[in-house]
Amino acid sequence: MKILNKLLGTALLALVIMLAVPQKTKAQFGDDEISFQTFYDELSPYGTWIEDPEYGDVWVPDAGSDFRPYATNGHWVVTDYGNTWVSDYEWGWAPFHYGRWHFDDYYGWEWVPDYEWGPAWVDWRSADGYYGWAPLTPGISLDIAFGGGYTIPDNYWVFAPGAYITSPYIYNYYVPRTRIAGYMHRGNFIRNTYADNGNHRYITGPRPNEIQRFTHNRVNVYHINNASRPGSVRVQNNQVNIYRPRVQRVPEAR
Repeated sequence: MKILNKLLGTALLALVIMLAVPQKTKAQFGDDEISFQTFYDELSPYGTWIEDPEYGDVWVPDAGSDFRPYATNGHWVVTDYGNTWVSDYEWGWAPFHYGRWHFDDYYGWEWVPDYEWGPAWVDWRSADGYYGWAPLTPGISLDIAFGGGYTIPDNYWVFAPGAYITSPYIYNYYVPRTRIAGYMHRGNFIRNTYADNGNHRYITGPRPNEIQRFTHNRVNVYHINNASRPGSVRVQNNQVNIYRPRVQRVPEAR
């Protein structure tokens, strides 16, 4: 009986100590782990979250009616992962590297969050010395994109001369939208991919040696460096500094 009472006393003491110590909530992760709630909190000042009947919670940026993902206020940089979109927006670390974009006739461009980081979730084409790219829509894996039977609308695409594909001012060289269809029909898909040990696969776009044929200059390949907090992407000292945490799958997160 004394042994039983001692065991019960020990268990009660352990319970009291456990309740006295502050407990972390499920949404609290390390510096390199976040949930969808972080996307919600960080992007809310820059746009509006709405409920889409097909995709659930999506984000619409306050970026003007002419905004186009992977086209407005940014440029391409070649990194270890392939062509990487460097956004000038303070919020660019998230919507151009996680999730997909979808165009809604009423709201315009909507960002659909997802878990996996990538240098840019786009498809690539080449035609007549020009490169073209367009956002991959939600639910389209690389296998589906490569398998055919999947068509990205013409108005999703942007084309620019290959000689300026790595220019910080590439937006000055975009092909007028009225000429996009012509390049679409004459072009070929670029199927270069990157795969790491974690089974992550990305469409990398044109390789450095392919770009060099147009630019006639050595193409600098930058290293991705993990920034410690959300914010605009910075390119310096041969590095692309970008916040790219792991996103945990927490069902109760917003």
